[in-house]
Amino acid sequence: MNNTSKMVLTVLAILITGCSTFQPDKQTLKINCNPQDVILKVDGDQYNCPGEISVRRDKKIQIEAYKVGYDRYTKLIDYHLSTAAKWDAVGTIAWFFPVFGFLSSGAWDLDETEINVVLNKLN
Repeated sequence: MNNTSKMVLTVLAILITGCSTFQPDKQTLKINCNPQDVILKVDGDQYNCPGEISVRRDKKIQIEAYKVGYDRYTKLIDYHLSTAAKWDAVGTIAWFFPVFGFLSSGAWDLDETEINVVLNKLN
């Protein structure tokens, strides 16, 4: 395959997929905890806090934290259309093929990526 053929195939691949296709399928959650030594679970898996956790960007994320003598903490992080997906929508109007970007996880972003877990002491 010569260089011209490779270039044509590359241009075709870009034109028939959406911008979302080129986004990573994971996002990083940065989590801080107060007090220290909190047991932190993200989607059922245990992590150290503070920490940075790589999670899928196209699904809801469940965060739980607890420590003896403190109230339990739970949070559900939702997701929304990414900027790349919005560009895919615009591109779909002009040229149908960017619609395929919506099939990738890059079409989504988490609603929050920096979480401060604060546990309240029980009386």
